[in-house]
Amino acid sequence: MIRHFNILTFILLTTTVLGQDKNVSFDKLISNFKNSWRDPFSGRKNDSVAISSLYKTDQFNVSISESPIAFETNHLVIKNPYYTNDFDDYDDNYINYPVSYSVIYDNRLVSLFRTGKFVCYKVENMERDFDFEKKLNTKKFRYHWIVNDKLAAVAGGVTYVWNNKWTTLKTKFPLDKQPKLFEDSEFIVFGDCHGEWGGTIYFFEKDSGDIFFTESTCANSVYKKDNKYLVLAQLGHGMGSTEIKSIDNPRKLTKAKKSEIGKTKEGGALGYSDKSEAYQKLLDLYSIQIFSTFNYQGRQLYIVRLNEMTFLSEIKETEIQIVNPLFEKAFYTHRPVTTTYGDYILVNLDFYGIALDKEVSVIIVGQNKITKVDWNERVE
Repeated sequence: MIRHFNILTFILLTTTVLGQDKNVSFDKLISNFKNSWRDPFSGRKNDSVAISSLYKTDQFNVSISESPIAFETNHLVIKNPYYTNDFDDYDDNYINYPVSYSVIYDNRLVSLFRTGKFVCYKVENMERDFDFEKKLNTKKFRYHWIVNDKLAAVAGGVTYVWNNKWTTLKTKFPLDKQPKLFEDSEFIVFGDCHGEWGGTIYFFEKDSGDIFFTESTCANSVYKKDNKYLVLAQLGHGMGSTEIKSIDNPRKLTKAKKSEIGKTKEGGALGYSDKSEAYQKLLDLYSIQIFSTFNYQGRQLYIVRLNEMTFLSEIKETEIQIVNPLFEKAFYTHRPVTTTYGDYILVNLDFYGIALDKEVSVIIVGQNKITKVDWNERVE
């Protein structure tokens, strides 16, 4: 009897998973769009919202996709094991958050805190991996990344790489205390952001050590398509803005001096001084923010923030087609970073009001599941 029950349960679960694509509910999202729109003069709500046009401007139209994607969604809170209340001002609460953006290495979420020690969780079930932590925590580290597919970290002014033990990194590396946006066999890509004064994206050429740059305010995701580098950027000033630039050959951009990296020039970001025009602008939108983009099962998806809502979409010309309502709650971030690690996508989220420029949450996408992990306190 128990065996038959287990088989039936398995069949029901399998049917539910396989049938997910048809069962994504957008009712709450549609209701939110309907209730959030009001005529600026009469205050009357818009009762005519339809899935074909939830929100429309002269630049884009927002609608529900005819090919939605169902994800199992989870929202977890994990407390920093080195949490402390030993500070006088709430603004100092940032010390309880990771000192560098978390990474995924060997199917583990690897995070680094102010103690200089790593905390590791198995991505599959978010169980803490004490054994791997013990192996890593032989030094006091102050920042970490993935470099050439290996875990790398700085301790005592030296950059180390993990090869079942820590060894000195022998290759050229341009970063110190800033996240990496992208890496391939030719370039390491990173950026800076000066808010309303603009931002810059840098391409560090591994062979020569040269750095090329252009304006990007402010880059959050970089990926390659048709052998071109696509850079997604967004800024929250005013009503928000988003752009995507396509860069065929970063070597055609302006070359930066080492003394210029991360600094402003003539009152604006260094990126504005690039006059090469060695890029093509594919998207340039206002009154909307796109925090992230990643490829999922052959589909390019975008985490969109609009009208105090956050959702997952595809973009087809001027159509923003919502494929999943995510957590059906809005969330905000200032300088997110999206990175693909094998079968998983990791989105690092900061929030200035909680922890300045430190990571307060991550979103992990993989295996038909989206998990949002908040450090220390639940962040909506």
